[in-house]
Formats: sequence, structure tokens, C-alpha cells
Amino acid sequence: MRVISGTARGHTLKTLKGQMTRPTLERVREAIFNVLAKHVPGANVLDLFAGSGALGIEALSRGAAKCIFNDLNKQAKQVIIANIRFTKLESKAVVYSLDAEKLLDILQKEAQVFDLVFVDPPYQSGLYERILEKLVSNGLLKQDAIIVAECDSNVIIEPQDDRLCLFKKSRYGDSQVWYYKFMGE
Repeated sequence: MRVISGTARGHTLKTLKGQMTRPTLERVREAIFNVLAKHVPGANVLDLFAGSGALGIEALSRGAAKCIFNDLNKQAKQVIIANIRFTKLESKAVVYSLDAEKLLDILQKEAQVFDLVFVDPPYQSGLYERILEKLVSNGLLKQDAIIVAECDSNVIIEPQDDRLCLFKKSRYGDSQVWYYKFMGE
């Protein structure tokens, strides 16, 4: 798996062996970043279920200001750290290994806000709506922030907050990507 574009273009990223994580395919990442192109430069990014860190690293490589990476799996955290070092992006990155909802509470206390959030939990976790709602209720989204949620092709994501507006949905084989914009107050 390689970084597609930007300062770290062509760097091959490590991934966890086995089925513990499911890295976003290169063609899917490329499609995602084609949609996000104008939103990435200067963005504050949250890669909430980061796995290898590929989405957040791609954003940093393309000019995002900073990225907070999180994966509950301690081995994934080590892979993310190694990938960030390898791509020389450590000055723009912070890595956690916490339960996602706990991290969102910590980020609220720190008054963090994000322009771009990647949400890619284990497909059958049932976390999508809870995480989206918590991003809003904790005040973690800037006006016009984009949330990109990757899920199984059978999952339907239905956030209850009408300030999250679905503006695009794409299917790629067994997965799909939902794009939401936070309309603010």
C-alpha cells in the first residue's frame, strides 16, 4: 500500500498482518481524495479508526496541517507511528490508542476542532451513528467540516442530527463510502 500523492508520494506503508484491520484500498483512497481535494490543504484531520494510518498520512502528504490518529489496537498504533516516521510527517501527527468515544471526550476537553474526519470502525461494530452524533454533540466539527465514513456495502448510516448532510455516497465492491458535511449552527 503506497501513499498516492503529495510530499510522501510513493512511500510504501506497513499494515498489520492478518484480519485485525482492513486497510482502505488504494483505488478507494484515490477516489476519496479526489472528492476531498479542495478540503485537505491546511485542514485539521482526525483519523479515528486509523489501522495503518493510510488515510491520515495521505491527508498530511497532501497538505493537511495536522492529524490525530487513533486505533484501539496497540499493534496498529506501532504501525501508524512507524509509517509516520517513514513518511517524515511526525511533526504534524499525534497518535493515540484509546476507545474512540473516550478519545472524543478527551478532544472535547482540549477544545479540538476538525475540518476533516475519517470514520472507519470495524464494519459490524454498529458504531457509525454513535460516533457521528458524538462528533457533533462534543463540538468537534468546524463549520463545513467533512466526515468520511467507510462501511460494508450492506450498512446504512443514518445520523439523527440534521446538521450532518449527506452529499455523496459511493460503492466500491464490498464497501461503500459516505460523505457528510457539517452545516453548523
